[in-house]
Amino acid sequence: MKSITAGLCFAFALSVSAVVSAGPIYGTMVADNQPVKDTDIEIKCGEDAPLKGKTAADGAYRINVPKEGQCSLTLPTYAGKPSTTIFSTPNPTLYNFAVVKNAEGKFELKRRQ
Repeated sequence: MKSITAGLCFAFALSVSAVVSAGPIYGTMVADNQPVKDTDIEIKCGEDAPLKGKTAADGAYRINVPKEGQCSLTLPTYAGKPSTTIFSTPNPTLYNFAVVKNAEGKFELKRRQ
């Protein structure tokens, strides 16, 4: 009886860990060394609908991402909708970005430390 109970507990623990979400994606957005305030952010992973958030007054953002793997982070309301590839992991992941204008006058997201 104890082995059946232990087996069921182990199977339950495995099934719960399979549905646990990935860690949050967080960081800051700056442009010209100033925080990018109150700007929409979208994170899209695979075919799922984009996850939406906003930057705070200090340019900080935090979005909980339910899936692990390759995703895209986009500023949808920013001119040119700058976007970059990020990765969601089981742990919180830090991504700090600078919004910069390239030679063609379009905005890009550049990762910064």
